[in-house]
Formats: sequence, structure tokens, C-alpha cells
Amino acid sequence: MTSTSSPEKADRRTETAPLRRPRFVNWVPVTTMLAATLLGTLLPVLRTRVFYYWDDTAGVAVGVWQRIAESVLSGQSPFLQLDMWRGGNFIAEAATGMWNPVMLGLMLGTYPIDDVAVAITAAKIVLFLITAGGVYLLARGYGANAWMSAVAGVVLPLSGWSIFMDGAAWINGTAIMAFTPWAWWALRRAYLRGFRARDIALAVVLGYLVPSTGNPYGVLTLAVVFLAVAVEALVSRRAGALRWLIPMGLSIVLLIVVVYLPFVLTSQYGVRASSGIGNDEFLAVNLNDLLGMSTPTLRPYIKMFGGLPMQFPGTYLAWFVVPLLPWLRWGALGDGWKQFSSALTFGVFFLAFVLGPSQLGMFRWPARLVPFLYLAVLMVFAVLASKGIERSRPVLRSIVSGALILFGTWIAYSDVPGAWKWHGLVTLLMGFGTFAIVRWTGLRRSGALVMIAGMLVFLAPQLMLTASNQNVADYRMPSSKSEMRKTFADRTDGLVVQIFDINVLVGDHPESDRWDDLLAGNMPSVAGFSSTTGYTGIGFNAFDNALCMSYNGGTCADAWDALWEKPKGADAVLADLIGAKYVVVAKGYTDDRRAPEGWTRTESTDVVNVYERDEPVPYAGTVSSIGGDVEITADERHGATAETLTVSTTGDDSSVTFARIAWPGYQVAVDGKPVPVEIGPAGLLTVTLPEDLADAEVTVSFTPPGLWIGLATAAAGLVGAAALMVIAVKSPRMSRKAERRPQGALG
Repeated sequence: MTSTSSPEKADRRTETAPLRRPRFVNWVPVTTMLAATLLGTLLPVLRTRVFYYWDDTAGVAVGVWQRIAESVLSGQSPFLQLDMWRGGNFIAEAATGMWNPVMLGLMLGTYPIDDVAVAITAAKIVLFLITAGGVYLLARGYGANAWMSAVAGVVLPLSGWSIFMDGAAWINGTAIMAFTPWAWWALRRAYLRGFRARDIALAVVLGYLVPSTGNPYGVLTLAVVFLAVAVEALVSRRAGALRWLIPMGLSIVLLIVVVYLPFVLTSQYGVRASSGIGNDEFLAVNLNDLLGMSTPTLRPYIKMFGGLPMQFPGTYLAWFVVPLLPWLRWGALGDGWKQFSSALTFGVFFLAFVLGPSQLGMFRWPARLVPFLYLAVLMVFAVLASKGIERSRPVLRSIVSGALILFGTWIAYSDVPGAWKWHGLVTLLMGFGTFAIVRWTGLRRSGALVMIAGMLVFLAPQLMLTASNQNVADYRMPSSKSEMRKTFADRTDGLVVQIFDINVLVGDHPESDRWDDLLAGNMPSVAGFSSTTGYTGIGFNAFDNALCMSYNGGTCADAWDALWEKPKGADAVLADLIGAKYVVVAKGYTDDRRAPEGWTRTESTDVVNVYERDEPVPYAGTVSSIGGDVEITADERHGATAETLTVSTTGDDSSVTFARIAWPGYQVAVDGKPVPVEIGPAGLLTVTLPEDLADAEVTVSFTPPGLWIGLATAAAGLVGAAALMVIAVKSPRMSRKAERRPQGALG
């Protein structure tokens, strides 16, 4: 990989010139970057239309997004959705994004689209574009030129984990990755500019976006961003910056208390009640996997769902990063190591996390942090590549570069020998592309275009080998809201209990008739009917155990028998306690059984048996069972969660059970005086009323636990951020420091 003399001289003149201060945002590379990112994220859809409508996206996110948008647009609170039961406590779920203005905007903006697969795909692509823009700005802030920054911006959203795992299934991961580089750029920018008022405001706003997704990984990531910038300040002998960084961080912490406190106060009743430290090698990455980051066809042998090793290029970053390592001017790190210290801190932290145990407290599955490690790698690469190619000892560098390509190919072949033809083709293309950059284009605009084009080209073999992510669930649920609502229009007048195993259903029935009679996950809410089926990350143990429910809303066969039995401490069977009107049971569970008393089997298909209650439930509200000494003369619902009853009692058998899960946050009052609430049979809300009531007004209301504390701390966070801005305005000394910011810190 040598070059002729004249291009070499020209290359040297360009690459050794001092780094000038061009426009921070150069619209030609930015436009190229956004166009390439858009095209690259659309390519998977050409092969698999529902590529981004997969696993948890279809099972959880779509139902949550649709219902939050519907509630907000109708003027209702989205906090608690009674008709979604175990899946409807959105505020306790936390990871819904309802507190994130960008995600909320995407929910509202895509809600009118009838095809929810198209809607969520559009939202994800917007997040990919946001990622690209943030990476560009961050790289420019570290001193990379516009074209290398644009290359970095294309790479991260098109890398293996971003596309095939977070992109396909885990939209919260995509969102955190989208907002992290923006927060990092804004915080470091505030530090470099001496913490001017407007820079503080920008850093707090963009910093808030990361943890407000509701995913604890967002909290972790933002904390590491603050740590990284603090390290840079310390090694640059600007320890005074900590007097600004610490209160800025505290302001954001106060702002996000409202996001996480309801989860903390509710989690003890659900599946997230405890976590520990352990390692079962599940979704665990080793150094060997990371060394293949530039081999597009590497599908590392990492333990994943379904007992299969990773079936997609989950540790792929970019085809050119490793092959070009011998050609970078590594001496630049020595000249500006203080400038790189924050990126190195960020990278080292996530490298340790990625190589750590498979569960560390609430953080599990370290492979999901690979994109954050790669964000730091891209920062260092973009800055070094901006310095140009090092052309001394070209023969040795060519040998090392070729060896690195072959080593990556060997790793890929070792993990998946059957794809040897693809490995061979990719190896040749990587070699040719690297040669073209070193020999002809250099690391200028034309070289950047080769890198970007290669990212798109190498998506082809990746998609040929992995048309979709087969490590996670392929539900293939319907996507048209109008069609689903038409199909299930006859079940919108009461609670539908669905008894089925999702994995068995998906495995035994073709896509054409699989969802004609029932819907999995949170999809019933999209179809417009109330169901105990719900996909949730928290759940409510007492209710889940009573109905034998799994995290994704499926049930075991015993749920059928449980419906017709009285739970411990109850005077009625479970079906009556929850106010069920329809019971839809997968074939194989009840084929040879008669309908229970008071119920009739009204339909039988190839997939399910449908049972319907003969008489309607007795109350207009959510009351489902009362003691013998209770008389209810009126029961009226108000809004999303409130209810008012007119009640009389004549003795101590005065309990009232509601067809509601007893989430923390319920209040019951009798004529304005609070009475204790209980977790009753099957986890249902229960209250024991005072004796000798005469037409008393009983009110039921719900306020998320910790909501007012969270809102108060958010107000304190805003006041704190505003106070910092006022101090910054009145502190000209900080402005003078901004003029002495480190060399090469652009923007």
C-alpha cells in the first residue's frame, strides 16, 4: 500500500497543515451524513418490512407509545391505564419515555399513522438521525474535521448492535444512544467555554434527555459523561470546573427524580424487587469479539436468547477502523492527551463494564453497552484520522494492516465457518477499500466518502446473512390499527382474559391466522379492548401469580382452572373478582371441558375457544365483590382512574374489592376521610369500610407514589439550574477563562 511521489507531497501539505477553525457545522458533510444514515437505516426494511417492528418493540413499545399519545391528545393523564392491567402502570414502568420531550413528540407525531409498524420505524429512524447529528457535534468538539466527524456520525447508527439489536427490538437503547452524544457535547462545550449561562442551559436540557428515557442505563451513561468531563478538567488543572459540574449534575438528578421514584416505590411488588451480582456469560462480550469490530460478517459466539449464539453482527463497528490503525498518526495523542482524557475515561469505563459480569445490580447483559464503548472509540479515531495518514514505512504498515484484516476474517470464520464465501468476499472488499484510502484518497473528503459508501455496501452481506434478528421473538403481529379494531370490535364491551403460551402460539400457527382471535403483549390496547394480557418490565407479583402470567403476558394452562376458583381470602371466583366478560383460551387447554356455570362457549376456531359471561357484571364501576353488610346504590367512574360510590353498611362484613390491581398510590376516602387500602385477593385493591354508613360517599383515586415529591424536586432542579445561569452571568472571570480554553476544542 505505497503511493507515488506527487500525491504524497500533496497529501503531506494538506495533512500537516495546522488545524484551522472552519465553520463548526459544515452543511455538505452533514447533509451527506444524514442522507447516508437515512439510506442505511432504510435498507433493512427493503428485505424485511417489519425489521424494526420486532420483539419488545411489537410486544411492549408500540402499545405504550400508542396509549400515551392517545391519552395526551384526549387530555387524560397517561400515568395509569386500568384496562391494561399489569401492563398499564406507565409511570411505575419508568422506561416509557413519557417524561422525555423528544420521545413524547415522536409518540404524538407518529400516532396518526394507521400502520404502527411504519409509525415506530419512522420514530426509530428519526432517533438514528439524531444519533448521527450528536456524534458529529461531539467529534467536532474534540477537534475532528467536518468530514471525519460526518463519518463517525454515519458509523454509530449503522453499527451492528445499533441496527440489529437496539434498532430492531429495544427502542430505549436507541433513544439513549441518540441523546448521549448530544449531552456529552453540550457538557464538554460548557466546560470549554467557561460555563457561560446559555451553555449551562443547553447542557442541562440535553443532559436531561438521556436519563428521562426512563431506562436506568441512561442514568449510568450520563453519570459517566459527567465523570469523563470532570477527569478532563482535573488533568487540565482546571479543578474549579468541578464547582460548576457538580451542581449541574445535581440539577439534572433533581429533574429526573419524578421519572424514577414511582418505579422505586412500586418495584417491591413486582419482578424487579431484587437484583444481585452474578455471571452466567449471558450476553457477555470478550476481547476476541471486540477485536473483530471491523469485520462486517462477524457474528460472535455470544450466549443469547433461545439457546442460540448471537445470530447478527453485534460487535461490528466499521469496516475501516481496525485496518487503518497502522496508518494513523498516533503521536497526536501524546500532543493533546489532556483533550482526549474525557473520551479515554468514557471508553475505559464502558470497556470495563462490557467485559464485566453478566449482571451487576440492576444492570445486566453487558453487550448492550457496546455502542457506548464504540462512541469513545469513534471520537479518538475521528480526531486522529483528521490529522491525515502517516506514510512512513509503508511496507510494514501495509503488512500490519493486511494482517489485521485477515485476523478479523479468521475470527469471523471461526465463529461461523459456514459463511466462508461471505467472509472471503468481505475480506477482499475491505482490502480494496483500505488500499483505495491509503493509496488514492487519503483521509480527506474523498476518503470519507469511501468510508461512508463502504458502510452502506457492507450492509448488504450483513442483511443477506441476517435478514432479521432471530435471537429475539418474531411475533409477526398485525400492524394496522383500523384492521385490528375492526377484527376485535365485538370484544370492546368488557374485560378479555386471554390464556395462551405466546411461544407455542407463534410456533404452532402460521402468521395468516395467528392473531385473528387474540393479541399478545400490549397490543390489545392498540386494538381497543381491555385485557389482562400485558407485557411489562415490573408486573405485580400477587396478580401475576394468581393468573400464572409471564412477563410477556402469556400464561400457563393452570390459568384456566385458577379463573374458576376462589383465591385465598375471597368470597368469589377469580373471574368474577376481575370482572371478566370474555375468556379466550388457546386450543389444547380446554378442548374437552364444559363451560363453567354462568358462562357459555360462544366460538371455537382453529386457534382458540371463546367463552362469554351469561349475565353482565353487577356494577357500573370497577367494584367486583362486596361483603354481606355492604349495599352500593351508585357507582360511577370519573376520568382515567377515579371512581365514586354511594355506600351503606350495617355490620363489620364491610369489605369492598375492586377489579383493579392494588398499585401503590391508591387513596380511598369515606365522606372525605381517608381509610386504609389493602392488597386483597389476587393482588386486587380492597378496602374495609366503617360500620353503620348511611349513603356515604366513597371516593377512589390514584396519585402515583412519589409524584409530588418528584415534581417538587424537579422544580428545585430548575431553580438550581437557573441559579447557576445567574451566577454565570455575574461572573466575568469565567468568561475570561473561556478565551483560554484548550487548543483544538472547536465550537
